[in-house]
Amino acid sequence: MDIEEIRDAHIGMYGLSNADQPYTFYHDETNNIKKLRLDAQGLNIAEPAIFVLGGIVHSGTPRPLDIRSLRDVMRIQTSADEIKLKHVAKGEFLDLLKSEKLTTFLKWISDSGLMVHYHALDPLYCSLVDIMDSVLYRLEEPRLVELHAVLKADLATLLRANLPATTDIFFRYSYPDLTPENRKPFLDELLRLVEGSDGVLPEFNAMMLKGMLQAGRNLPSLDFIEGFTPYLLIKSFGAIYLTRIAIFKHSSHILDMEDSIRDEIEAIRPTSNGVPITHYRFADSKSEPGIQVSDIVVGLIGKMHSYFAQNSREVISQTRVSLTGASLKNAELLRNLIDASHEANIAFLHHVSSMDDIDKMNLFLRTSGSSYEQ
Repeated sequence: MDIEEIRDAHIGMYGLSNADQPYTFYHDETNNIKKLRLDAQGLNIAEPAIFVLGGIVHSGTPRPLDIRSLRDVMRIQTSADEIKLKHVAKGEFLDLLKSEKLTTFLKWISDSGLMVHYHALDPLYCSLVDIMDSVLYRLEEPRLVELHAVLKADLATLLRANLPATTDIFFRYSYPDLTPENRKPFLDELLRLVEGSDGVLPEFNAMMLKGMLQAGRNLPSLDFIEGFTPYLLIKSFGAIYLTRIAIFKHSSHILDMEDSIRDEIEAIRPTSNGVPITHYRFADSKSEPGIQVSDIVVGLIGKMHSYFAQNSREVISQTRVSLTGASLKNAELLRNLIDASHEANIAFLHHVSSMDDIDKMNLFLRTSGSSYEQ
């Protein structure tokens, strides 16, 4: 596989103008469920958390990262051969924000000339919105493309609110392997979900969603939910790794060792213009301080995005207003770090999630958002 196809697609679609700059990326992951599948009982993972691949990044070629001072100030025992999120804080997102050690950690990142980067993907959202993408792709209506993010968010909201019924429908129609004769019955069942879900969506949004699903009934194909492995919603997260490596092909990528991901990437023999790529490597986190720091970063970011996915905008707004002390300080430090990273390069932060959940993040962190979102 030649990474130029992946790279050109992302740069062209999102205007990633600084992708040629040289950086050093350290990567770790959190919430890797490996696969998301359907069976007669529902999903193999009842509530899949937000997957995050990310960590820290700095300009230029690799340089020594000395974390001894960080370990000392956070009083990490010498018997711990590496630092992890559990050494900084424990619990869910709001619990993490209460930690004074997290304050120390976030300040250390900024003071060390480091930035953060991540790709956050909501597995459930990613599995559901192929329906809307299929309809929009075939309708070829420019005016509707402008509404694609809203339509996909509304579809995801509706199906999440009716998840048992949704997974039952998906299983009965072997989603994402619909047959031509099943297109209309499948969309008819989704339409009945919309009609029977008063109050889940604003009336106008529900009407627009119904119109799109009705339009889909007359299409010659639903390209992204036909001809794929039945019941398999997510096969692997390996493509995310490869995308990050592809976009920043002039950078160095040091990734935490994940045997299955390494084997998957090596099996496709990635090249750049026909030449095998060599700008990435997998490493043991114990010997790479940058990966250890990245473990904490992705753990925090993963819990943050899962919190936004699991709570309403109203709850998040009230919680943000009530923050005090270390919690408020850490929310502000995290915002500053994310803002600085986004300002340095919009490609550092990539979200594949509902625009409603991204809006919750912007509300909580009080940021303006990013153009690198799906």
